[in-house]
Amino acid sequence: MGRFHQPYPFARYVDDVEESLDRVGFEILAEEYEVTGDHQRLFGAMAIAPRSDARHYGEADPEYNLLLGLRGSHDQSLQRELALGSQVMVCSNLCFSGNIGQFHSKQTKYLHRRLPGLISNTVARIPELAAAQDRKFDMYKDYQFSNPRAGDAALVEIFRQGGLSAAQLGKAVHEWDKPSYEEHTEYGRSAWQLLNAVTESLKPGGDRVNHSLIAQRTEITDRFLSNLVGVEQRLAA
Repeated sequence: MGRFHQPYPFARYVDDVEESLDRVGFEILAEEYEVTGDHQRLFGAMAIAPRSDARHYGEADPEYNLLLGLRGSHDQSLQRELALGSQVMVCSNLCFSGNIGQFHSKQTKYLHRRLPGLISNTVARIPELAAAQDRKFDMYKDYQFSNPRAGDAALVEIFRQGGLSAAQLGKAVHEWDKPSYEEHTEYGRSAWQLLNAVTESLKPGGDRVNHSLIAQRTEITDRFLSNLVGVEQRLAA
């Protein structure tokens, strides 16, 4: 790659992320990494939560996982990236998305000097971003559909916007009528139950999974529900 190419080691990348999480009061509950066969690309994901001694950030919500995804390369084929969300797609087919926020930096000269600071600055925003996600999901739980058919209409609109395929729409309607998990009914006929109906219908099956399409449809659903509930206006109030 030339005499100015100075790869930033994957192990150091992960260590810098872990140390930054520790500094802002988060612990890693589980983590998983994959390096491609030529050792040029890294993909990983961490399930994270506030540490017991950092509860001023609020307790972890048992109803969903806060996930941090990361990836990068030595051959400049990928930027160094972090993505934070309640659902994160990180896979070797180059899909990478987080529904709360993400950061990225090109693999350029002196990256090894710049990236630790960029990681620290990004991780420092996690408590703020996670709190906003919690507030949004609370709004979903509070929002009640007037009747089951109003939820059907919302699912059809999500389908029209590209958030569901025809087959997934049928499964989402079934999940809305008869949820597979009792926990999804805890807040009644709410936007939270509708979100779970959609995400359940989006679960991949088989060996040929289009993760990028799943991420795209999840984002469409989340955007539709946020607009329906008025999340942006209520957070700004």
